[in-house]
Amino acid sequence: MTFTVSLTELSVFIIAIAFLMLAVSAIPALIQLRQTARTLEAFSQDGKRFLADIKEITHKVNGQVSDMEESVTKLRNVTIKAIGIAEVAVDAIKDPVIKIAGLVAVLTLGLKHLRKRG
Repeated sequence: MTFTVSLTELSVFIIAIAFLMLAVSAIPALIQLRQTARTLEAFSQDGKRFLADIKEITHKVNGQVSDMEESVTKLRNVTIKAIGIAEVAVDAIKDPVIKIAGLVAVLTLGLKHLRKRG
């Protein structure tokens, strides 16, 4: 019994074997691709949680910065008022202190002069 195979039948048979080999060799790659997709999905979930945590932290920091901004503004206003009070105090004390210093200098000089004569 002899088999007669035409060239077309042989080509289809070789193509079918090649396709079968391709499908068999692609199975591990598809399995790996599926595992990679699962890992990527888990990583994405972790990333979402991480971003949610960062958003919460950023919100808290913004609130604290706002509180600090208000405190810094109040401190600035108090400092400006303190500088104004210091200027008023210096202006009020300056003239009497200069007069007293002058009087003390004159008295000291006068007493020294009197000691030299006496």
